[in-house]
Amino acid sequence: MNFSLMSVEFCALSVVAVALLTVFSGIPRQIAFLSVNVFFLWVILLGPQGASSIIVFCVLGYVLIQLILRYPRAGFWVALCVYVGLFVYMRRYDFLTWVVPGQLLTQALSTIGLSFLFFKIIHVMIEARSGTLGSLQFPTFLNYCLNFTTFVMGPIQRYQDFQSQWNGIKEAIPLRFEAHLDAILRILIGFGKVYILAIWFEKRGLQSNTDLLELSLVGLFVQVYCFYFFLYLNFSGYCDVVIGVGSLMGVKPPENFNLPFLAQNISDFWLRQHRSLTLWLTDYIFSPAYKWALSNRKLSSHPLLAVNGALIITMLVSGLWHGTTLSFFLFGVAHGLFLVVYRTWDALLVRQFGIQKVRAWRMRWPVRLSGIALTFNATAFAFIFFRIDTAQIEKTLSRFVSL
Repeated sequence: MNFSLMSVEFCALSVVAVALLTVFSGIPRQIAFLSVNVFFLWVILLGPQGASSIIVFCVLGYVLIQLILRYPRAGFWVALCVYVGLFVYMRRYDFLTWVVPGQLLTQALSTIGLSFLFFKIIHVMIEARSGTLGSLQFPTFLNYCLNFTTFVMGPIQRYQDFQSQWNGIKEAIPLRFEAHLDAILRILIGFGKVYILAIWFEKRGLQSNTDLLELSLVGLFVQVYCFYFFLYLNFSGYCDVVIGVGSLMGVKPPENFNLPFLAQNISDFWLRQHRSLTLWLTDYIFSPAYKWALSNRKLSSHPLLAVNGALIITMLVSGLWHGTTLSFFLFGVAHGLFLVVYRTWDALLVRQFGIQKVRAWRMRWPVRLSGIALTFNATAFAFIFFRIDTAQIEKTLSRFVSL
């Protein structure tokens, strides 16, 4: 089914959810929110088959988390392998056609929102293994997983954050009229981004059937920039809406954007763009990979090589998480290389001039503007891979090589 924030069903469901979560408490509140979430999946978004597969996916995740809580070491690796394997199968990655017979593959289980749900449950598994999860109640876990405000496109909320707000330990927003008015205003701003500005840029941006080599240089830049603005406005507008709705419900999702177009380098960009994903990847991919590299006898004496290797791995995971095709893999490769180049350049500058001089140099406005311009263009062109498919990549490369 097509999903729209502006649909009567979604808007009505949001109003109902806010009302129910305001009126009820305790077990009735859990049941009310679970009913809203299941209705959203079953009727509005996925239909019976898709919703059923998602619920089974969540229940299996809960069972595996209980296994981890009982057997932290062996249970974690068993659970992780089972869950990653199931996710890869359900998403039907392109490389599966090389190793799995076609009759055993199906797209019936691949649903909208599966990637966000997968990262949320993997987060809970890791926290369970480390002993930092705290109490895990099945109804709260289900509502955390199926939360209709963050199911489709995030942001990726941590379980502890959701639980503390749900249990009233942490306020989503202050209990003041102004705060609730701000939440409503944010919803309206989000609608404006998605349904006015984003649509305007999408019409003028790169299309899936665009032949890149047929465009003039100016035309290429205009279409790439417009597509980049469309992606930002569409995603950040969606986040504005669900953060506003979540705030009114009492379970506010985390902030996901902080003016990414003003990033002065690629590292700064990923601290501003899709921040919930960046923090997830940092905690669960980059940090363990970097720690392992530093503990390796051959890599421990080469910290720059260790950090660059961890960055490449992290961005490859990011690319494959975003999509199942070669395009998304190349998106991860591009951003991995950007980060490696930046980290290497930064290390060379610091080694040559010292960290104080480098910081002072970067504070100068020409350097800052140059960094913003370079980062903007690098990221804008990397997001081309969100629009073009594998066949178009092969066609473009073959024609480019033959020139």
